[in-house]
Amino acid sequence: MSSGSRRPSGRFVVEQVFTIGAFFKHFLVLAGRVVEGELRVGDVLKTPDGRLLVVKSIERRHRKIERALANEPVGIQVEGLGWKPKPSDLEKYLVTKLVAELRREVEEKYSHIPKDARSKFVESEVKLRLEKELGKIAFEVYPRT
Repeated sequence: MSSGSRRPSGRFVVEQVFTIGAFFKHFLVLAGRVVEGELRVGDVLKTPDGRLLVVKSIERRHRKIERALANEPVGIQVEGLGWKPKPSDLEKYLVTKLVAELRREVEEKYSHIPKDARSKFVESEVKLRLEKELGKIAFEVYPRT
């Protein structure tokens, strides 16, 4: 897959990373959301650091599906292309981690405002900053070829 000649068809953000399985067969699962476009079984995900993952299966509410649309919470089983990813390799891209970091920074910025009045400012600015920062953690989706 040459990402230089193709445009991503969507973006996926990770909320949780874990492994499932038993004995000698373990699978890497990413729980998250398609934030733009769609995601299909067989699509390739490109991490922000350029590593590639293949989507082996998608589940929504404990049912296997072939594709997920924007804003749908899903679990996806992935395999690395040319590497064997571990949960620790992907946890740095957790959206929950980014939100907590942004909230801490914004809370500090507005710490001079009384707490009951501050929450509106904090939530509004966290949302704005998250939209700008999402590119740093979102996985690009490339359709299967």
